[in-house]
Amino acid sequence: MAMSLKKIGAIAIGGAMVATTLASGAMAATAVGDVEGFMDKVVKDGQPNVEIVVGSNAAAMDVVSASDIAAKIGSMCYKEGAVEDGSVELKMEVSADTDLSEDLDGNYSNKDQFLIFTTPKRSYTNKLGEINVLNNQEFIENPPNASIIQKLPRLSTLVRDKDADPDDVSNNTKADAIEFLLASVEKVKNDSYKIKEGDLIYGSLIFVDGEKTVGKLNPLHIGMELPFLGETYRIVDTDDKEIFLGKEAYSGNIREGNIYDLGNGYQVKVVSVLVELGGSDKEVDVEIIKDGEVVDSKSDKIPFELVHKDVGVIVYDAFKNVAETHGFAKLIITKDVKSYEIGDTFEGDWKLYAITTDAAKTSLELTEEDFSEKDDNVGNTSKTDYLKTDDGIVYGLALRYEGSDIKKLKDGDKVDFVNDYVSLEFTDDDDDPKLYARYIMEVSKDLTLGIGEKVDTLNTVLKVKDIKAVAQQVVPVKAPIAKLDTETSLDSDKNMILVGGPVVNKLTKELQEAGKVDIDNESPATIQVVDGNILVVAGGDRNKTREAALYLIENY
Repeated sequence: MAMSLKKIGAIAIGGAMVATTLASGAMAATAVGDVEGFMDKVVKDGQPNVEIVVGSNAAAMDVVSASDIAAKIGSMCYKEGAVEDGSVELKMEVSADTDLSEDLDGNYSNKDQFLIFTTPKRSYTNKLGEINVLNNQEFIENPPNASIIQKLPRLSTLVRDKDADPDDVSNNTKADAIEFLLASVEKVKNDSYKIKEGDLIYGSLIFVDGEKTVGKLNPLHIGMELPFLGETYRIVDTDDKEIFLGKEAYSGNIREGNIYDLGNGYQVKVVSVLVELGGSDKEVDVEIIKDGEVVDSKSDKIPFELVHKDVGVIVYDAFKNVAETHGFAKLIITKDVKSYEIGDTFEGDWKLYAITTDAAKTSLELTEEDFSEKDDNVGNTSKTDYLKTDDGIVYGLALRYEGSDIKKLKDGDKVDFVNDYVSLEFTDDDDDPKLYARYIMEVSKDLTLGIGEKVDTLNTVLKVKDIKAVAQQVVPVKAPIAKLDTETSLDSDKNMILVGGPVVNKLTKELQEAGKVDIDNESPATIQVVDGNILVVAGGDRNKTREAALYLIENY
């Protein structure tokens, strides 16, 4: 009974707190004060906010207890809240088809050859789909002898980009871009059809804003957007026959000295910006960094490009702030950059070409000549170079089928374009004896997007605005988390966990002498909060202290 009275007296001195004896299996501990509230404070902003103190004369068992408590707190070190980064995986599927062509069997005789043409929009199909535009040996291998063309109004899933120059890097800053499909088909005997080598074309073109004719095509500029097989890419650079296309990661202004983080260890840094008085000459120094190391850099007058592996940077303008204390670079940063060689096999039996026009700019032509960038804006550094070859200005890209002839095409047959992106189908339309043709698309794309990223694919712009989820982020424990009683004091501004009684821990002894705890050789395993910011884990001997520590670890 004397022990009980003594304990109650100590509790009263400690601030009118209530003591409870808690049991867990074979273990029990006396908890004094708001232990749970104290433990809620030992981690702040994902990091430890407590000092664990063992006596300089402590037994080995006390040291083990302190280490175990440290590990417990380490396991509590995480941040919980809304997701701020990460990515979302999407699978996008689309399907569409054009109107049917006219009756092929009824309109064509044996040996007749005709064109089947479509775009994303009826007005482009009608104005661009003229026989003099498409029907020439420089575009398709076997053009018809007569003005025969089936203009299927539109395939809605083909890409139409209403602003192919979002950063105004060309003169026609609201340029439009589209994809198109063309097939040259020959009727042969026995009411079957064939497509010869060189007579299937997929392509993309860019027009002056609002225009739809070959006479109003817009040159491709470095930095412009170009649709290609259902996705929108930035034109990053050219080199001889190579054209580099990448996905936009960032477009805008970056101040000198600042860094843009692309993820996967890559960063782009604007090192310096020099703008001469009057702004006639502008020079920018940029670096591409991988895992903290500079892997490529370029310092040059603008506009210029820098490509390192799958990262591309287009610097097209620069300026100083009003006070002229800081410089800013206008740039486009791209990821997933790939090079494609003009005149080379793209995939399977499909070959890549650049699209030019004849001298009169009345018909489309294909070329496999080398690129030669040409600056069409001398003195205007905010405009990038346009693409040109010895055969003329480049207005788009095309893939042409150059495999074996595809023969004996009848009802139910399909001819697949590159990568199964789209098909030309021959059908009798629900048992109607007449034969028709149409383009159909049934395609899916796997996408991975981070927060804030967007992708333009299959005529749809997707952007991940936010990810609604709760996440726990593990945070490394900052060492040292445990200290000796000779290395700190009760005046510490941190929360403290004192392991061991007054015999082995001098800070516990100070609390004992101040009348705030009462631990002697007969005391049970005890967990006691003192002054709100100190937790004493102790007992009458090392075994009781160990028991108190294990109970704290298991229950809080």
